[in-house]
Order: sequence, then C-alpha cells, then structure tokens
Amino acid sequence: SHEGVIVGPRHNPGPPFMNGTVEGKDVFIPLDWIIGGVKNAGKGWRMLMECLAVGRGISLPALSTSTSEMTYLNVGAFSRIRQQFKISVGKFEGVQEANSEIASDTYMLEAFRYLVTCGLNQGGKPAVMTAIAKYYATEGMRKVVNHGMDVVGGRAIQMGPRNFLAPYYQAIPVSITVEGANILSRSLMIFGQGSMRCHPYLYEELQLLQAEDPAAALNPFDNLLFKHLGYTFNRTARSFAYAFTGGSNAAPQSAVDFTRPYYKIINRLSANFALTADMCLGLLAGDIKRKEMLSGRLADIHAHLFIASSILKFFEHSKKTEDERLHAQLALEKSLYTAQEAFFDLFANFPSGAAAGMVKLLCFPFGRPVQKPSDQLKQQVANSMMENNAFRQSLKKHVYYNINENDVTGRMESTFNLLLEIEKLWDRFKKAENKGQFKGLSFAEHVADAQLQGFINDQEAEKLLHYNARRYDSMLTDVFDLHLNEVLELENPYLIKEDATGTDTSVQTDPSHSVSP
Repeated sequence: SHEGVIVGPRHNPGPPFMNGTVEGKDVFIPLDWIIGGVKNAGKGWRMLMECLAVGRGISLPALSTSTSEMTYLNVGAFSRIRQQFKISVGKFEGVQEANSEIASDTYMLEAFRYLVTCGLNQGGKPAVMTAIAKYYATEGMRKVVNHGMDVVGGRAIQMGPRNFLAPYYQAIPVSITVEGANILSRSLMIFGQGSMRCHPYLYEELQLLQAEDPAAALNPFDNLLFKHLGYTFNRTARSFAYAFTGGSNAAPQSAVDFTRPYYKIINRLSANFALTADMCLGLLAGDIKRKEMLSGRLADIHAHLFIASSILKFFEHSKKTEDERLHAQLALEKSLYTAQEAFFDLFANFPSGAAAGMVKLLCFPFGRPVQKPSDQLKQQVANSMMENNAFRQSLKKHVYYNINENDVTGRMESTFNLLLEIEKLWDRFKKAENKGQFKGLSFAEHVADAQLQGFINDQEAEKLLHYNARRYDSMLTDVFDLHLNEVLELENPYLIKEDATGTDTSVQTDPSHSVSP
C-alpha cells in the first residue's frame, strides 16, 4: 500500500502458490525504515541471503517431508486395499520395490528435516546445510511422489476431488525451482560454497593471499600452509588405514549394535571425502566451479554423509522398534551407497587420471566397501509400509490426518483402518468365494448364501458388506460432464440404501469385472 508500489497481476504455477509482478515508481523509503538503522544501509543483500539461507532450511524441507509423509500414508493404504489377481497389489515385488523407495525416503526426509530444524533452532545460519536440505529434500519428494504415481496408476491420473496424489505431483516443479533451481544448488552452491565455509584452512589462506601487506601476511600464511599439508597427510594416512580397519569405531555412547557399523563407514567415507576434496581443490583450483559435474558429485558425497548422520541421530531418539529399524537400515544403506558411487564416478571422470587413480587406491584399495540394499530388506520395508507400524503412527502427528470417509485423504485411511479390523474375516471369506463355495452372481448374494450355509453370522455379514462398500468407494475416480464443468455423482452398488418404507433397494450387481478402478 506504500505510495509508488504497484502490485501487478499474478502468475499461475498450478498449485496455490502466490507470486506475481511487483513494480515501483518514484518510491521513497525514509532512512529510519532501514532494518537496523542507517548503519545497516547497503547490507540489505547480505541480510536477504542470510534470511534465505535459514528459510530454505525450513519451508521447503517441511513441504517436501509433509508431501512424502502423506504419500506414504495414502499409497501404503492403497497398496493393501487394492487387489489384483486376488491379492493386494502391495504384495507384488515390482510394487514392493517402489514402495520401499517411498518408505525409506520418507524416513530419510523426516530425519533430515529434524536435524536441520534443530540446528536452525539453536540460532545457526548454516548456508551450506540449508542448501543441502533444500536440494535433497525436494529431490527426495520428487522421487517419492513419482513412485506413488506408479503404484496408484489410473486412480492417480484422473483429476478431481477424489484424487489424493496428483496435486502433489503438479506441485513438484515449484519446489525444485524456487529459492534456487536444484541444478544450480547441486552443481555450484553446495560444494562451491561448502569448500570455503567448511574447510579448516582454505578460507583463511585465500584471505592472506589477498592481504594488503603481503610481507606481513607471509608468516601467518606459511603457518597455515604447513597445517593444511599436515591435515592432508593425516587424511591420507587415515583413509589408507581405514581401508584395512573399516573405519573409526568412534560413536556416541547411546549407539546400539545395529547403528555402530554405520558410524564406522561414515567415519571412513568422511576421511576419504576430505582427501578427495583437497585433491580437487589443489589440482583444479578455481576451475572446480566450472567442472559442475565433478562439483555435483562432491556435493552428493557431502550431502549423503550428512543425511546418513541425520538418520542415525533420528533413530537414536526414536522408539527403536523393529519397523523403524528396517526403515532406518534401508535409508542408511541407500545414502551410503550413493555417496560411495559418487566417489567412483568422480575418480572415473577426473581430468588427471593419475592423481585420481592414486587417491582411489588410497581410499578404496579393495574395491567398494558398501553393497546395494538387498531385495529382502526392500520387501520387509514395503510390507511394513502396509501395516500400522510405529513409524506410520508417528507420521500422523506431523500432517493433516483424518478418517473422514468423504475427505480426499480420509477416504483411503478410513478404509485401511476398517480392513485392519476385519482382514482375517475378509481373507477367509474371499478364499472360500474364490473357490466357488457360494451361490449367486454378486458379492451381496455370496454374502447372503454364506449366511445360509452358516459360514458367517449376521454380524460378520454386515461387516463384510460395509467394508466392501468402503473398498469400492475408495477406488472410484471422479467423472465430469463433457465440458469438465461438473462432478457427477457416482453410484456405489455396494452401499445399502432403503426407501421410505424401509425396503432394501441396493443395486445387486458387481461391476468389478468390467470397471477398472
């Protein structure tokens, strides 16, 4: 509303993300409006960058984590409810592979978000950590939602008020674009800034090289240089020794037997990273910023060591249930394997093959120490995702969770909870039904015949009819008129309806063989 400020028309990125044009003409800002007073005039850009550094560690990781957690809840429920060839689709190994990615990445994102937020809450302004958070959180969300779309399939592509997944999918480009495009973050910012901010000697050395009095700076520079060389030789010796010992046993006292091997490999890869980074900076110098693919791989190593550390911290503060252990194990193995492969890709593409070969030999004389996660572990995590496990229950505290049968997400969750209550009865009935044990053409007729045979009692029949109605309703997609103007009411043949006289008027047909949910 300030004079001269013109708020123009808005853009439409798809999701309700408000942005647009703001123009100014002859705008006058009094000096006493400057934050911090006149002495802070000219420092606005630095303030903006610091605010952005903190903000990108909060808003986008929170958005990415909540999106992934809602995807975990809904896709996990869908995978158990939706059946094909008489079994839940979540039991197929191809679906299990996708679901294991959803589950482990969601666990990683919650752990990641937790550690970054704690650091910011303590007053830190870690620009590199928040750049890591922004990039790897939004990329993690992208993978989770894409896997969810693969699993839910046609149910997820038909737009309308019943679609619980497509809005997340549409919003992905916003998250990976705002506050620094992801390509830029990974290729330039994380290692490019991190090498200056995180290295124990490099920044001070460069400052001394640019000193106004070179003679006065010579002795301090020499001292730093010798410390830097000592640091590099120390990391060289440590990397080579860890190749034989597997890494340092240093770990918190709270570490349990499950986590200790992972602390060890993180300690090893951290020493390898310090040595590899020094090689890149020493041989490429300023050209490292132009070698964006190499810089991106160094960012991957740096980030995934941080991510693995956050997973360990999160697990240490968890209830340490078996389900949480499985989630944490898969997330850890994926992150450490990704970090390891980034090393080998960097060595293979480094301009100086001799230098890269020497460092590779020092760090990995016996080849790759980290193996890919096993199929068995992925299957265990995927099966856990379809259960009401401890991690799943914890997610309900962080997102908009409800069991309203008419809500876009509550519809699936309420049906999932209902299935958990009657699954033994449902499986027993469906097994007999598949064997042709009951007469009739429709599900309702099968239930009625099962009652006559004494296979189920009246209460069980009511439960089966109610769940089947909810199951069918949860699979329906929205339909519109020819102009996509109006949502049309969908008939659920399994819902029990009564007319004014109390007569049952249910539709006694079973369209499940002709209508693909």
